[in-house]
Amino acid sequence: MTKTDLQLLEACPEAMILVQGKKPVAWNSQACRMLDWSSKKPGVKNFWDTQEGLWSLAGDEVGLFQSKHERVLQGRAAKMRCVARRLTGSMFDAEWKAVPMEDGRIMVQIRDISERTVYEQVIRDSEQRFRSLARHAMEGIAFLDGTEIVDANEQFAILFGWKELPVGQDIMDLVNTRDWQRLGARKFARSRVELQGTTQQGAIIHLEATKSTDTTTNQTVLMVYDITERKRTELDLLQTKERFRMLVETSPIGLLLMVDGKVKYSNPGVLDLMGLRLEDEVYDEEFVSLFHEDDQAVLQEDIRRVQEGERPPYREVRMKSGTDDMVEVGIRMTLSFHDRSAAVQVTLSDLRTRVALVREQMRATLAEEANHLLKEEIKRHKATQKLLADTERLNRSIIESSIDMIVAFEPDGSLAQYNHAFAVEFGLDMGEDPSTYTFLDFVSTKTEAERVRGSLLEDRNFSGETVGRRRNGEVFPMHLTVALLQNEEEGTFGAMAVGRDITEAKLSREVLEASEARYRAILEGANDAIFTLDDQGFFTYTNPSFNELLGYSEVELSKRTVHDVVQGLPSRGKKWMKALEGSREERKFIAANGETLTMLGGASIQHNEQGKPTNVRGIFLDITDMRLHEARARTQSAKLESIFDSTENMIMFTMDGADHVNAFNKNFKEIFEYDFGLTFDSGRSFIEDISRVVDEEPYQGQLRLFLRAMEGKPQQFELPLKTIHGDSRWYQVFLNPVSLGDDQREISCIAYDITERKEIDRAIRSALKEKEVLLQEVHHRVKNNLQVISSMLNLQKSFVKDPETLNLLEESTNRIATMSFIHESLYRNTDFANISFAEYLQRLSANLIQSYSRSDCEVVLQTVFDEVYLSLEQAIPCGLITNELVSNALKYAFPDQSQGVITLRIQHTEGGGVELEVSDEGVGLPKGMDFSKNDSLGVYLVQALTEQIDGELVVTSTDQGRKGCSFLVRFTPST
Repeated sequence: MTKTDLQLLEACPEAMILVQGKKPVAWNSQACRMLDWSSKKPGVKNFWDTQEGLWSLAGDEVGLFQSKHERVLQGRAAKMRCVARRLTGSMFDAEWKAVPMEDGRIMVQIRDISERTVYEQVIRDSEQRFRSLARHAMEGIAFLDGTEIVDANEQFAILFGWKELPVGQDIMDLVNTRDWQRLGARKFARSRVELQGTTQQGAIIHLEATKSTDTTTNQTVLMVYDITERKRTELDLLQTKERFRMLVETSPIGLLLMVDGKVKYSNPGVLDLMGLRLEDEVYDEEFVSLFHEDDQAVLQEDIRRVQEGERPPYREVRMKSGTDDMVEVGIRMTLSFHDRSAAVQVTLSDLRTRVALVREQMRATLAEEANHLLKEEIKRHKATQKLLADTERLNRSIIESSIDMIVAFEPDGSLAQYNHAFAVEFGLDMGEDPSTYTFLDFVSTKTEAERVRGSLLEDRNFSGETVGRRRNGEVFPMHLTVALLQNEEEGTFGAMAVGRDITEAKLSREVLEASEARYRAILEGANDAIFTLDDQGFFTYTNPSFNELLGYSEVELSKRTVHDVVQGLPSRGKKWMKALEGSREERKFIAANGETLTMLGGASIQHNEQGKPTNVRGIFLDITDMRLHEARARTQSAKLESIFDSTENMIMFTMDGADHVNAFNKNFKEIFEYDFGLTFDSGRSFIEDISRVVDEEPYQGQLRLFLRAMEGKPQQFELPLKTIHGDSRWYQVFLNPVSLGDDQREISCIAYDITERKEIDRAIRSALKEKEVLLQEVHHRVKNNLQVISSMLNLQKSFVKDPETLNLLEESTNRIATMSFIHESLYRNTDFANISFAEYLQRLSANLIQSYSRSDCEVVLQTVFDEVYLSLEQAIPCGLITNELVSNALKYAFPDQSQGVITLRIQHTEGGGVELEVSDEGVGLPKGMDFSKNDSLGVYLVQALTEQIDGELVVTSTDQGRKGCSFLVRFTPST
């Protein structure tokens, strides 16, 4: 080698060895340091020796090494990873690359990759931990490239109803576009936004989402949590609140609230009883002062009993009215609340008619509530049983499909038993006698077997990477864990080993690093509170959501244990670990400010190789607000049930699929028994019974709608019934299906008496008909009067000789005729708001052609009409505009021509507007004429009428590149 070559060789940071044939002939100082060689003498005689030389090869590596060597001898470069041996006998992981030179020698570069191998193993372990966290998270997680889903966890697929991960799908197909835009517009990456999504089955779901960016891959990390049930609960709460308010405000029964003996609220029913107009007239008045002096003492005593939690009896007392008369009322008091303070609710009923007496329905109400709670408990129990069954099937499937090799050995090293995965991996049959094989038959070399045996003798266990050998001689890397089996006397009676082929588990460093960054982003950005505890209960890790929800800093948590944060855990020993372990359980967490939060989630216990618990990992979700909403909904439901039973004119009942009434309120029983003579015993058909009291004359088969409602379609209709007294009554009926599961269906029915409203409607329709006839007569008379004026002008023309005056009279006559046609169209139609303008223009243009026809010029009128309907306010101005433009064209467009064409067009435009155009093929406008400054009456009328309808006038003529003249009016029809 030249001096320059030697300098280059020495400057290389890697070990460089020049090999001629089998013998190293030159090497740099880095090779001396890495291999413990001297600068004068190489450490090996045969560089390519696979037994005792530089390389320590496993059984499966020898063939690969030899093929690489052959490749180099053929003049091609080669590269390989294997274990290298220093001159001192120590080993290290190396990567060598050989390049043939022109003179037949080979330049070999050797790199120590021991640290990189350890780093890759750490990365793989980290990835496994993050994958476990993502798999057990309650949130759905997806990674997006633009809007394409490139990865997701199982929970994400479950949320959207996918059996497999929706990789490759567009996120815009799964979520609402506007919600996605709102999420993208948030400045802070961890801001939460509610999204509306659609499952693969088409169902609508509501989600709470956060979005962040993975700076390593530049991908978007989307995390979603299903809040569909919470949204439904909020909607039910709002609807219940609104129904409660409407029922109270429209109830004919008086209802008031008092605090400390003073009236704080009274509904219109109370004001009607007292003959008052404004609530202020009783506000803040002493409650007992509203009643007769003889009743005030007993009422004061009832107030005291209510405040102490008792329920006083129903009473009949005398109440003062605005006219100083006494009104007999029925009164009942119950404990309630007002402005978050304890209050007494008072219900008043007018006893003068004895119709609205409240009957006690407490037993029925309690039974219905108990039935409702029982149904909910059964549903929850079934869901729990299904979840347990699914979990059991999942665990069984995991065990049956395990890819780990499990094998037991006798003390002498022969096989005692092995699983299916072991048989498949090593090429054995499940029926073979295992005692014919020993541990040495399944490792690559005797050296590897001695290494494992030595670890067992010294530490009683072995865990690490080794090289296995299949029955056909093929070798492969595997991870092996071996433990000795001992009896109570500490005697060894065998060993148990678990192994796995790790050939495909070696991924490149770049992929592993990206994966670690990705799952770290998941952990740090999750909405769930995630934490890790050591075996003493101290917090070793908390994610940002945990700190944000509970308000603890890292310094504060370092001084606290799990007992300081989670309520109800056993304090003795490590029993708290078992208590906290589980997949789905509610727990009470104490925040830094002392507030108690309800959290839903679970924890898992981590064990070391000896099976001892080392730490606990937990994932919990804050459900405090959700539980608060549920409690409020139950309270509102109970109040609503009480009010429904005390509402006077509302009929409520439910009916099962067999046409039997199974629940009803008191009004149902009273009205159908007293007014219609019907009793609905169990087992009787409701439709058959109700059909006997249907008023046949107006009846149109509405009862069949009960069957349609039972099919799951809500119905609303009016039903005429005839009472036992022969009176006809109308009811507004609302039917809604109620799903109870297990293919059982019910319908809920609500009906209101609308007899008085029907009578009012009939009177209104009669009055409206009379007004239509009167309005037609008015338009008929206006038309006749306009024709009289037109006739008088025609008569006047016979006495006038001046041509200019005759022309003015002629134009006035045509303008009056134009308005007359409009009124004629109105009294011939019943719809006064919409006039068929195309039909009107047809008659108007024909009249104008006849009026202005000339013997020396034949004018042809071409029309293009859409079906355009205008109001009277727009039809008259448009008719006058058309009159002016068509008459001007007939008079001035064809002065020296024997024939001409005039086009009249009215059409709709794309924006909902209308275009009215009069054009001709005549001489056009005079040169230099400014249409906007012309003082002609006709021009003034066209401009003024165009402004009147908020339109736009466009005039084009011959000097603008067209033949003739065009007048185009654009406007928007009034509604």
